Parts: sequence; C-alpha cells; structure tokens
Amino acid sequence: MVIDRAVPAKTTAPIVRPKLTWGTKFTYGFGDLASQLIWTTTGSYLALFYTDAVGLSAAAVSVLMLLARVLDAVIDPAIGAAAERTKSRFGRFRAWLIYGSPVLAVLMVLSFTTIPGSDVAKFIYAVVSYGLLGIAYSAVNVPYGALVGVMTADQQERVTLNSVRMIGTNIGVVLLSALTLPLILTFSGTGHNETGTVQGYTWTAVVMSVIALPMFLAVAFKSKELVRPVASTRVPIRKTIHVVVGNRPLMLIFLMMLLSMTGFFGRLGIVVYYYIYAVGRIDLVSVFMAAPALAGAVGIALFTPLTRRYGKRLMACMSLVAQGLSLIAVYVIGPTNVTGTIVALVVYGLVSFNGPIIWSMVPDAIDYAEDRSGVRADGTSYAVISFAQKVGNAIGGAAGVAAIGALGYIANAHQSPEAINGMNLVSNLVPAFFAFAAIIPFFFYKLSDAQNHDIRERLDTASLQPAK
Repeated sequence: MVIDRAVPAKTTAPIVRPKLTWGTKFTYGFGDLASQLIWTTTGSYLALFYTDAVGLSAAAVSVLMLLARVLDAVIDPAIGAAAERTKSRFGRFRAWLIYGSPVLAVLMVLSFTTIPGSDVAKFIYAVVSYGLLGIAYSAVNVPYGALVGVMTADQQERVTLNSVRMIGTNIGVVLLSALTLPLILTFSGTGHNETGTVQGYTWTAVVMSVIALPMFLAVAFKSKELVRPVASTRVPIRKTIHVVVGNRPLMLIFLMMLLSMTGFFGRLGIVVYYYIYAVGRIDLVSVFMAAPALAGAVGIALFTPLTRRYGKRLMACMSLVAQGLSLIAVYVIGPTNVTGTIVALVVYGLVSFNGPIIWSMVPDAIDYAEDRSGVRADGTSYAVISFAQKVGNAIGGAAGVAAIGALGYIANAHQSPEAINGMNLVSNLVPAFFAFAAIIPFFFYKLSDAQNHDIRERLDTASLQPAK
C-alpha cells in the first residue's frame, strides 16, 4: 500500500488559512459527547429496555430495530440536501442544531417510555417513538458532521476536529458506562429485576437529554461556517445526486463506513447482554463499557497525529487490523476470565482510532468532487456517509439481537451454555470479521494527501477570483 505523504504544492501566492482556536475545537467535540448521551444510550440500552422492562420478545425487538433504523437511514440524504440549501442568519448547518436539538431531547425521553395495553400496542408505540427519534437525531447529527468541512479548509485541522469529536464520543461512552446502569437501577426503586424498570429507564433518559441539549447549542453558537461553495448559483437536486453518486472516493468511504459500522453497532447492541448474562458480572458492566472507551480517547490522541507522516489510508488500515485481532482475543479469552477480558478490551479501545480518520476523509472527497464538477455538496455527502452508518446500525443491531435470540437467549433467566457461547460469538468474533472486511475498500481508494492539498489550493484560489 502506498504511504500518503502530505507534500505541500509549490505556489507563488500560498493561501493563508486561519487556524481554529482550541476553544472552538473542544466546543465542537461537545457535539459528539452530546450525541453519545443520546445515541449510545439508545444503542446500548434500548434493546435491553424493550426485552427486559417492556417485555417484548427478542424477535419483535429485532424487527423493531430494523424498521426504525432503515427509516432513519433513508431520511439522511433528504436532510443533507435540505441542510446544504438552508439559508439563515446562522448559516447552512448551525440552524439545524439550534432548532433540532430540543426536539431530539424530548423524543429521547419518549423512546424510553411505553404505554399500557397489549404487546402489539407497545410494539407500535416503540416503532413510532424510536423512528421519530432517529429522524430527529439525523436532523441534528448530519449537519453537525458537515460542519467539519465548512469550519476549515486545512486537512490537518479537519483531522484534529474529527479527532476531538471522537474523543468526545469516547468520553461520552465512559460517562455512560459509569452512570447509565446505576442510574437506571437507582431510578427503578426497590423490588425491580436486575436490569431495571420502565420508570428507571425513563428518568435516566431525562437526565441524558438535559445534559446533552446545552452541549448541542454550545456547538451551534461557537462554530463558524467559513468554507463556502465556489459556485454561488443554486444547484438542482438531481445534479447534486449525480455528483455525489459519481464521487468514487466518497463511495469507497461509504463502503468502509458500512462494513465497520455493521460490526461496531452489531456489537454495541448486544454486548451488554454478554456482560450481564455470559460474564455474569452486572457489577462490572460499567468497567467493561468504560475500559475501551477511555483507552479509545488515549488511542485517538496518540495515533491520529501520525496521519501527517504516514497518511490516512495506512493508519486507518492498521487500526482496523488491530481492532479485529483484539476482538478475536476477547472471544478466545472467554467470559470466565474477567481480568483477561478487561485487558483485551483496553487494547481494543486503544487501537480503535480509525473513526476520526475515516470521517476526515469525507471533506477531502467533497473537495475532490467540487474540483471536478464545480458543485459542493457538503450536506448530501455527509448524509450519504451517515446513511452508511445508519444502515450498518440497522443491519448490525437487528441481526445481533435476532442472533442471540435464535441461539437461546431468554430475558431475565439463567442462560444455557449454547446461549452464552452465542453471545460471545456475536459480540466479539463477528465484529472482528467486519473490521477486517472494512479494510478492502482502502485498496481502491487512490486519493492521496498530496492530491488533497493541491485540490484545496485550486479551490481556494478560485474562491478568491472576482465573480464574472
């Protein structure tokens, strides 16, 4: 594989790009911390809420997850197209955070409630509430992701922004790991089963929403949209779609994201079952969940700066290989070796630094398409990658719950050896396979860091030319 070295192009009048302050970068990271308070709580605990607190079957929950997440994924491109065409005093993307985040907070709480009545009524309520939550999350998160491409035109600044964003993700996961289950059990009161009551989940969702909302608003008011399309004319949606679909680097990033997120969310959706029922240490769930997230924040800080020297492709591939190997180690160690499991999870977190690198490749692909076609499609491009993430979430999450159900999982009961082995297989070995599979698109991705630099120089020069 070719190592991409970012060699500056020679120009007679170099473009001066102002650096973002660390205050702006850290504030931007709050957005993903807030996102995790909403989405990781949902991804990690909503299935458990439906099966163990509401009483729906694993099969029904699998169908519910698939329906809601597919709807969520399909809506992303529409939101992206609408966001990049938005005109407001806050810019194209920040307005969506300002007006969408309060709605997202309310729907978070509604998703962790239920209604009295039959299982069919509860199932319908769950599909509607979770479906609306997914749409609201897209309306906030797609514009939030697109902000990276318009806050700065500097490649390394984009890597840094995405790194800070992912550190925010990991910090959010650490906080959730330490607080979520204890909060659920505390709010559930006395006499509850070991995984909590509906009341416990609802009030926990209230807490998460109240913390997340001001963080989203801080991002919206602190960030500035500095990079604007070179072409000032309004672009028809059909042409935008043609440019996005014909963007080869973006489509390869789509495949990377789809494969890696199928494994990631497939694991995230059922790993809490593994810790509670297979390992049998509900008292250590916080440790199991926090260890890889905390190590992940360290790994991102240590390894993503190396992209400047070795290039994004090589560093992302190294991360995915190590990620897959560490999950195989968790599988082989098995649920009886608690210490070995924690050590392997720390290694897994430390090497899981590919996320910010892959996300930082998205604005590079957007620049590439604008350079070729004259059309800048920030919102739609980010929506396409978010679509891949959501489809991976839908496939991985639904398949994971369905798989442990088929392998013998029974809610609130002692699990059979077959069910325990199934949980280990689905939460560790299968995600390792997807981590390895996500490497394949990188061998076809030919856009180097040096090319990205040259493209950005041409776009910046064009933006300085007087309008004809």
